[in-house]
Amino acid sequence: MGVWKGSGERVGRRTFLGAVGVSGAIGFAGCLSENGSEGGETADQAVENSAEALIRNGFEAAGIDPPFETTIYANAENDERIRWAQLVQYELNETDLFDVGFEQLEWGTYEQLLLNMAENEENCLVTLDLSGGWDPHIYVNSLFHSAHRAPNGFNFNHYADERTDELIDSAVAESDREQRVETYGALQERLAQQVPISIVRSGEEATVYRQERIDDWRQYPLPGSEYDPVYAPYGGEFLETEDETTELVGDAVATVSNTDPVRMNDTTSNMATSLIYEGLLAVDFDGTPRPLLATDWEQLDATTYRFDLREGVEFHNGETFTADHVRASFGRYEGSPREPDVYDWYDGVDVIDDTELEVHLTGEYGPFETSVGVPIVPLAAGDGEIDLADEPVGTGPYRFDEHAEGEYWRLRRFDDHWFDGDDAVPAQPTVETITMRIISRPAARRAALEADELDLSVGLSADDVADLDGDPEYGVERAATGSFDFLIYPQYLEPFDDVDVRRGIDRLLPRQTIVEEVYAGQGTVAYTPIPPLLSEFSIEGGDPGV
Repeated sequence: MGVWKGSGERVGRRTFLGAVGVSGAIGFAGCLSENGSEGGETADQAVENSAEALIRNGFEAAGIDPPFETTIYANAENDERIRWAQLVQYELNETDLFDVGFEQLEWGTYEQLLLNMAENEENCLVTLDLSGGWDPHIYVNSLFHSAHRAPNGFNFNHYADERTDELIDSAVAESDREQRVETYGALQERLAQQVPISIVRSGEEATVYRQERIDDWRQYPLPGSEYDPVYAPYGGEFLETEDETTELVGDAVATVSNTDPVRMNDTTSNMATSLIYEGLLAVDFDGTPRPLLATDWEQLDATTYRFDLREGVEFHNGETFTADHVRASFGRYEGSPREPDVYDWYDGVDVIDDTELEVHLTGEYGPFETSVGVPIVPLAAGDGEIDLADEPVGTGPYRFDEHAEGEYWRLRRFDDHWFDGDDAVPAQPTVETITMRIISRPAARRAALEADELDLSVGLSADDVADLDGDPEYGVERAATGSFDFLIYPQYLEPFDDVDVRRGIDRLLPRQTIVEEVYAGQGTVAYTPIPPLLSEFSIEGGDPGV
């Protein structure tokens, strides 16, 4: 059996393996037992056979005769995702239980497929990654809680399980650290049994820079914050260029699709605006909450926090920052696609005066201090005078300058930023303008870097990062990150509503091959959603053994 290319052309097995660079894909099951098996079976074969038996059980229960036809999707801007989607397609087709086609879509169309797949009952397998934050709640709530069904959340396949909801709600409300660790362990075991999605890999961020321009680079470990090291007073970081040139030219892998914080669903848009918007608090490069638009805060009781706000802060449109901006900014999230970012904990704000307020929570909320840093925006955004989707306006050290659709996105230093400087960071960024060139193809990104058209790249393929690492012309900075790749099942449709079918597919996924061959060893094999970045909460080794 062959495999479908993006064009719809069916190619042979040998051609496919050569195209994706996979030397060990045959029979690699991704969830291997260390035990031997009877009859001379290898561990790989035993897992593959047990996986196929599970799938057949599910087919029989649904009255389905194989092969079952479906399609696996990836977005066209992400070559690595395309490659691992094709690997999954190949593994499933090799069983003769499936006839899986492959399609790639431009991001805007892909996003709509994801958000509406359950409502439209799409017969599809979808590949994606999720970027989270500094608390385990971020990685499980929007994807798995039944209250966050797409399109107003990221529970794309409308997974619903009472026990899962109970564990998520219990863990986030728990203040005792050890109890939280125990509850998140139980939650991950539950998800491993239910398999609403299959986690494939925990990610790693890497930036490659030209050493003739940049002496050093501190990698922020969360996707969507790739350019924060240019100027991050809260983390004691700023960038000095080697030749004192005041423009920094980097890349972005896709068009900036929406810059309104309540509607941003992609890491590129977050990356393009992370130096524009600021919140009450920021989380530094090591995961510690730091003051930003708030100068100080304290917890008054289990559900009340008081914040002292920074004075003399100006928005890029000239408004003066006050407590009313915080209240209005939080309120904008109600009914929006990003509603859980705030309304998972928010019960209102009491404005005491312009520089002091109290935030009331709906209940105890463990990750509050790492979650309250949502972007604060001008009142003009609520009045309709500014459309943040077209013109992002915040209080950050850089303001939006200009962009050309599909070509570049440019920021310019905001000279009236509030920071006065300290022993570690100067009062103003040394870089005046940041230009992010939109370069969707990995080969073109590398070519631009090597042609000295880019000072740095945050979007090189894993193969290119590995190839340039060690070259004296380039510096490479890596960091384990808060992201994971996963496969979404249409569990609202037969036969994917049967847990045996999902478990069987999960066991067939070539995780190790994906990490080694597609990502050049960048990242780690994963089975559960809380990444190694949060080592206290992450299940050691990741394999739940189910």
